[in-house]
Amino acid sequence: MKNVARHLLVIVLVAAWVGAIVYPDPRPFFISLSRLRNPPIDAQAVAEIAAGLPDDHKAVEEYVDGYVVWTPAWTVYGLPWYFPTVPEVIVDKAGDCQAQAVLMASILEAKGMPYTLRYSFDHVWVDYLGKEVTALEDPATSFVSDEGEGWLAGLPEKFPIVTIVKQRVAYHWTPMPFVQKLLIVLGVAVIIGYGERRFFGRLRRFVLGEAGMDYALGPRGARGQLGQGGSARREGLQDRFAVRRHVVATRFVPAGAALEGRRPS
Repeated sequence: MKNVARHLLVIVLVAAWVGAIVYPDPRPFFISLSRLRNPPIDAQAVAEIAAGLPDDHKAVEEYVDGYVVWTPAWTVYGLPWYFPTVPEVIVDKAGDCQAQAVLMASILEAKGMPYTLRYSFDHVWVDYLGKEVTALEDPATSFVSDEGEGWLAGLPEKFPIVTIVKQRVAYHWTPMPFVQKLLIVLGVAVIIGYGERRFFGRLRRFVLGEAGMDYALGPRGARGQLGQGGSARREGLQDRFAVRRHVVATRFVPAGAALEGRRPS
């Protein structure tokens, strides 16, 4: 039970350390979570833009793709993930799929055109009738959708784990500044190394013990040429290694259990 608690504590400390490095101020993270649940669609902010566009989903999508240059959140906001508002997108003219989606949805809302916001594990996009299905924008990979009447959550029909991992690495890790990467690696190494020191100590002693015995006994071909004296020396080495392993093993036996094996002579 203590081992399980220690492992859980290590996981919590690692998560806390990573969070402290990438979100020194945690407020943007919680604000983004709130906006993820309630997308900040703002038809009023894009009323002028919407008036100058035709009532065509594809035309609106092409405009948004050209207006919002795809840029990771690390570059635009200095954060690994951030869900912007429509005014922020209009000013920045850059952002990721969330920035493009919230701007497009707002324009369609202002024009009174139907749409569906979809979320997969690696993408956010605006879906509409007649939209081309791609590997990245496939309704079968969506686990959440919003058609203006609330969220509908469910398991996706497709779960491309390799693509998801690649997208997450490319979005969160690759553009991360070197200093943050270094701090994360060093901190995680210290936490795991210290928290799991007993495990690594046992592993080291086991590996060194096996390697030492193999070195002392020599290769199999040489053992057959040792003769009677060599055989005796080999048996003596085996006995010594057996005693050493017994001593190491007894160090991890609780004191009460060790005393139970003792009897007065």
